[in-house]
Amino acid sequence: MKFISLILILSSSLVNAQSYWQQEVNYKINVRLNDNNHTISAYEEFEYINNSPDKLDFIYVHLWPNAYRNGKTALGKLLYLNGEKLLRFANDSIKGGIDSLDFKVNGEKISWEYDPKHLDICKINLKTSLNPGERIMISTPFKVKIPSGEISRLGHVGQSYQITQWYPKPAVYDKNGWNQMPYLNQGEFYSEFGSFDVSITLPKNYVVGATGDLQTESELTFLNDLAKKTKETLGGNPKTAGKAEKNPIFPESSKEWKTIRFTQSKVHDFAWFADKRFRVLKGEVELPHSKRKVTTWAMFTPRNEMVWKDAIEYINDGTYYYSLWNGDYPYNQVTAVDGTISAGGGMEYPNVTVIGNTGSKMELEIVIVHEVGHNWFYGILGTNERVHGWMDEGLNTLNEMRYVETKYPNNKQLSDMVMGGKFHLNDLDHHDMGDVSYRFMTVLGEDQPIETKSEKFTSGNYGFIMYQKTGLVFHYLKEFLGEANFNKVMSAYFEEWKFKHPQPEDMRKSMETSSGKNLSWLFEDLIQTTNFLDYKIKKVKKSDEGVTVHVKTKGHVNGPIPVSLISEKDTITKWTQDFSTKKQILKFDMKDAQMAIIDVNRQIPEINRSNNTWNKSWLLKKKEPIKFEFLFGDHERSKSNNFWTPIIAGNNADKLMLGVASHNLGLPFKRYQYLIAPMFSFGRKNISGTGEFSYTFLPKKHVKLSRVGISIKSFGTDERSYYAGVSPYIYLKLGNRKDANAFSHTLLLQGIYRYDERYAQIELPVVGFNPRTILNRGGAFLKYSIHYKKPDFEIEASTRTEYFDNLENNESLIRSTAEATFKYKYLKNKMARWMELRLFVGKFWQVNNMLNSSSWLSNEYEYSLSGNSGYQDLFLEEYFFSRQYDLTNRQRMENIGGFKSTSTFGSTHTWLTSGNFYAQLPIKPNVLGVFADFGIFNDSEKNAFVYNTGLAVRFGKVFGLYFPILMSENLKMDVEYVQKIRFTLNMNIVNKPLKINGLF
Repeated sequence: MKFISLILILSSSLVNAQSYWQQEVNYKINVRLNDNNHTISAYEEFEYINNSPDKLDFIYVHLWPNAYRNGKTALGKLLYLNGEKLLRFANDSIKGGIDSLDFKVNGEKISWEYDPKHLDICKINLKTSLNPGERIMISTPFKVKIPSGEISRLGHVGQSYQITQWYPKPAVYDKNGWNQMPYLNQGEFYSEFGSFDVSITLPKNYVVGATGDLQTESELTFLNDLAKKTKETLGGNPKTAGKAEKNPIFPESSKEWKTIRFTQSKVHDFAWFADKRFRVLKGEVELPHSKRKVTTWAMFTPRNEMVWKDAIEYINDGTYYYSLWNGDYPYNQVTAVDGTISAGGGMEYPNVTVIGNTGSKMELEIVIVHEVGHNWFYGILGTNERVHGWMDEGLNTLNEMRYVETKYPNNKQLSDMVMGGKFHLNDLDHHDMGDVSYRFMTVLGEDQPIETKSEKFTSGNYGFIMYQKTGLVFHYLKEFLGEANFNKVMSAYFEEWKFKHPQPEDMRKSMETSSGKNLSWLFEDLIQTTNFLDYKIKKVKKSDEGVTVHVKTKGHVNGPIPVSLISEKDTITKWTQDFSTKKQILKFDMKDAQMAIIDVNRQIPEINRSNNTWNKSWLLKKKEPIKFEFLFGDHERSKSNNFWTPIIAGNNADKLMLGVASHNLGLPFKRYQYLIAPMFSFGRKNISGTGEFSYTFLPKKHVKLSRVGISIKSFGTDERSYYAGVSPYIYLKLGNRKDANAFSHTLLLQGIYRYDERYAQIELPVVGFNPRTILNRGGAFLKYSIHYKKPDFEIEASTRTEYFDNLENNESLIRSTAEATFKYKYLKNKMARWMELRLFVGKFWQVNNMLNSSSWLSNEYEYSLSGNSGYQDLFLEEYFFSRQYDLTNRQRMENIGGFKSTSTFGSTHTWLTSGNFYAQLPIKPNVLGVFADFGIFNDSEKNAFVYNTGLAVRFGKVFGLYFPILMSENLKMDVEYVQKIRFTLNMNIVNKPLKINGLF
């Protein structure tokens, strides 16, 4: 019976081992470059082997050069969505495409058709089914018009050629079916493994870097001679090196032609790069495990030679360390090419990578190492980058982080990039680049899960989350497992899945098996959701037996927690192992502990580290000492960083204001934030200023972010009068943080208590006249807003209901408004001009005596046709140069009636509806426009219709200056023309520190 059970177990294991399959494609391509008209002509044949258990009646084939045909392709639409207009409006001369196709199967013509949605995909219909285990030969000629290198990855810059994703290529067929996909540059590729035999014909003086082993002896001699010559040149005068070519002038193409041949097996793509200007360096690296030697090549233009002169070192070191940590590089050569690409700093292909312009040697080294590293995570482990991009970019970023940490342990990479380390940003390293960027997006409530399809990421999250956060969470895993065990885990995954297509479940199974750990906290929480990490030292107890540290999970994820106990002589670190509870206890034998720290090496991507330390010497054992720094900086673990800076401001009443602001808005933003900005008013000889205190919550579902806070402000209204206001608020950014779409919506509940002390401008000689008026008022409003944004149109809409009360008597009002703005790009060419239409309706629902109290006070509560002035800003939401009620004050906000002229006519305490039109003129500059406004409102128990039109000078949403030309008669009354000119100035970034965080 035991024997039968053993047979069943072995059979089951064999079935599972054999259940994985993948297709194989073997290519032979002959291609010829025409550098006069920037085309390539080619003939391709590929063997397609069906290793699947399924019968195939058709094969999808990628024709990715067709992505460059026009702006309506998937690539064109994505570029346009991200603000890149070139392909949409490009001349035909810089576009690209593939044509002259004539597919045959086993030498016999067959029918094929373009995908109805995507021109860069076609479907080959087989005359007879391709059964499991069978193979066919497919062939076709093709011609590619090479697009401009400004657009994406396939392209040319002059006669420098980057020939990538250039040939007809079958889509991957795996356990999920066909993976046909259009070309995109956000989210990369997924291709079948096989072999390549590629012959390239081009003028003799071109230097070529490519996938595979060069088989042409004469070309090897040519490259070796160039390498020798380049080495001699770089050994000369460094002051003259790199200055030979300041302009991209290409030498004449040779009249002689050459054909060079490259071959390579066990790869899933082939790319090549050609330039007549290239200088060449050659090197060699010995692999750490097999001791096999790999040839390395660097090809670069003369103008970049001083940055590239040590490129062989970078390629060698990258190849060595990636091999050490994951598994030896299986191919014979690695090449890095200097090229200008629009798709980013670098781009990877098997055996060869292209690097864009870089500003320093350190930057070049990091990019080269990252792109060379893709030979493992994309090249050898061929994941589906469009669906699970983190398995490629994220794991590669982890190794990049390890590389910099290993080779440059004291690096200050982020500090060097941010203001050269000034303003206390002088201790941030390469690892902090990912840490700060991820925490920044999280505190804003804008992060997305790591497991998000590449094209569904926002452009920011594509880098910050898929690259950086993934690198951070696997760095966390490395710390938990220990470096030796982590290397074992990565090597086991590499060996099991090299030259295959692993899925996330395959990676998890491999890593859990080799580590012996349950990694659900990583693969289910940190990768699948936006749940965040935040661990806290709750208390530390000392006894005769040692020290007991109580830790607690404050975030959403119960992961492993490292606690280090530190004495003057020793450091002991222990990890929690129970991931089922939020509270855990760790016991240490150390009796003379001075400090207890969670994550002493700062390797865990927590959003809050201010609760990670207990220090015996601190006054408040778990609270870092306060440290004040000038202007701005980063938040250190052992300090409570606060910043100060001199400030200057001014308005009509306070005149010049000088003061000092204190805040904690350092890098990265904290969940608790404050800004206090008191200033001395030289106009009132008193104190004015503003303050803001807030805390951000990050719920798991339905709400991306919730923030509670209080805003305080006080400024003058004339030389003696002033106001002071306190505004508590709750702000909700609604929606699922997993979603990244054009629609967003928010909810704001804000209250106000305001104290106004006003003095009459002229004191009347009347018995009992009191020039001083005291107003105690309060209220609240609820505002719901939606925003829908596409490249060619945008919709913003909101509803708002307000309650306002005089507090001292039975005077109150309730009013509601609704408004919507539709923006449309009416010129969609490079000039890109917009028009917009705004509709507004407002109604007073309840009025108790407030508007009848006095004429000068009633104007403050009425709806204004021209939008709110400072006088009418009841909730103190905006910044105004003047809050006086007179016609000399022509600053208005773009709200309420929204009219672009001012008048004594045009206010109501019943209802008002209006429409506002604005269009940018199709001339340069784009700040000139025309406007037209119309409105209907109730005036003294009768309805009035008004309109005006004119010219405008407008700088975005910040500043507008409006000159009315034509207006209705009722707007012309008792006001001179100069008083009708109106301007808007949006100073919310000053008056609302919330906007520093981009929350409104």
